Amino acid sequence: MYSSSTEIKVGLFVLAALAVVVWMALRLGVFSGFGSDYYTISAVFDEASGLKVGVAVEVAGINVGRVANVSLYGSNRALVTMAILNNVHLSDDSRAVIRAQGVLGDKFVEIFPGSSAGAPLTSGARIEETVSAVDMSELMEKLASVADDLKILTSSLTKDNGGQELRDIVTNVRDLSKSLKDLTEANGPGISKAVEKLGTVADNLVSITDRINKGQGSLGQLINDDSAIRELRSTMASIRQITDKIGSGEGTLGRLVNDETTVDKIDQALTGINNYLESADSLQVTVDYRADWMTRYDYLKSTVGIKLQTSPYRYYLLGVTGDYFGNYSRTDYTLNGQDYRRENRDRGKLKFNAQIAQRFYDAVIRGGIFESGAGLALDYYLLDDALLLTMEAFSGDFDHNPHLRAMASYRFWKYFYIGAGYDDFISDLHRSSPFFSFGFSFTDDDLKQLFKGASSFISK
Repeated sequence: MYSSSTEIKVGLFVLAALAVVVWMALRLGVFSGFGSDYYTISAVFDEASGLKVGVAVEVAGINVGRVANVSLYGSNRALVTMAILNNVHLSDDSRAVIRAQGVLGDKFVEIFPGSSAGAPLTSGARIEETVSAVDMSELMEKLASVADDLKILTSSLTKDNGGQELRDIVTNVRDLSKSLKDLTEANGPGISKAVEKLGTVADNLVSITDRINKGQGSLGQLINDDSAIRELRSTMASIRQITDKIGSGEGTLGRLVNDETTVDKIDQALTGINNYLESADSLQVTVDYRADWMTRYDYLKSTVGIKLQTSPYRYYLLGVTGDYFGNYSRTDYTLNGQDYRRENRDRGKLKFNAQIAQRFYDAVIRGGIFESGAGLALDYYLLDDALLLTMEAFSGDFDHNPHLRAMASYRFWKYFYIGAGYDDFISDLHRSSPFFSFGFSFTDDDLKQLFKGASSFISK
């Protein structure tokens, strides 16, 4: 049939090829900067000639985006809009430079990220520090001007007038030498005195050499006294014996120099020390405070903790908790032949926390001491770690059910979070209670910035 003819097959193949080309252009071409994987920033340059829409934006030689638009800013400047990949984070003290690939290559934009202390650039923000590309036409004009000046100079020297100028230079040099001669003749007595002083210096040098030859002074004794030479030779011989022993591997220093095992052990020790110092330098400390309002018995339960982050996936928790019910103990005693048991409770005492935590993707397993009792906990993070679901179980009082706590907390700002949950919900002592939480946390870097800002404010 006509529908299966060769022309229709060729047309379908061409349409498929065009669709692939359009897809590649949208995926890899100049329009790839307008998808959801990008955010836009801008920069104002004094001059942006040769910069085209769609050219690369690079950081450290890596393509991180494209130039989305180039437009006039004001009356004589250029506004360049760039689409940057979402996973590339830049700070507000970054610097943008227009560069060329080679002397005559295409222009592109290179960004030098600022310091980690700067505020991050968000979509729509602008880089303030910029450097425009060198204008090749202006550079060529300057080179042409220099070439014209050289041409004029060589042309003037080749003419008769140029020869006269050279003769004038020779005459000036001759006059200068005559002036120097006159100056020397006029200051003859002074020059003679200087020569006399040089003669005195020479006489003193002769006197010193005579004393040395006679063996006078320390240097003379060293040169003329054979005993000093012998002592020096003896000392050199001793030094040579020591170096021979070291070379043969004798003694502690010899083993250190020649024994590869000793060197390897020292290298391992130094490597261990270096690794320890690196791990200590990478340690991040976080101070946390959380207040839980127990609605059933109208009590505010406070917890202060320190988080020691040794790696992205492991940390340690230390802290104290104030508990309404306090510490529990019991005493067994006998009265009138009858056995009794008395329960004691010390209210207002602090309970201690000491836990180790390991993270697996979005889940964290904690174990250790929870409010002075042994226990385990499971944390699960959601919404880029903003939402935290927690389940804790630890030993309670003697002969009573374990203490179970479930809660959810949401970090609505970098430093502050709120939460809610249910505490001791299987208690057989009727201590279960809903609660609402409010807390805040600061890292050591945050505290440094806070103290720095406070000191700056006080100094003003």
